[in-house]
Amino acid sequence: MKEYLKHNYHCSICGKAGVKLWRPYLHTEPLICANCAEERQALRKYNVCNWEHSKCAIVGILTGKEAFLDKWIINDKGQIPSPFGPEPEGVPNLMTYKLLVDLRDYYKEKSPIVITLIPAIPDDNGEFFGYTSLPQQASLWWENLPTH
Repeated sequence: MKEYLKHNYHCSICGKAGVKLWRPYLHTEPLICANCAEERQALRKYNVCNWEHSKCAIVGILTGKEAFLDKWIINDKGQIPSPFGPEPEGVPNLMTYKLLVDLRDYYKEKSPIVITLIPAIPDDNGEFFGYTSLPQQASLWWENLPTH
């Protein structure tokens, strides 16, 4: 992994190295840093709910309306709020490592190319671990990198 990191672990758009990077799900390129991902975030709608409290749960009742999610900023852990919309008041937002970005400029296209990015965590062979097959040590290495 050390040799790979020395030569290849940098943002494919701006060249930044030494930070967390993400890659397209099921692909190894391009590698994207937090700043470039935030600049290219895809607009996303969610279904608006009215939240009702019962004795043992909070239930979301769909209103039939849609709204755009707020723009996100990647936190120090490399996470953003869930793309399913805001949680009821007083309930913390669910967080995810998956970023939805529009890479039309990278691919030199006029139409949107919306791609899901996942953490780019290299293994000892210069490949990348799968999103769900990640050893704890590799996950901690990535989490300890600076985000921005």
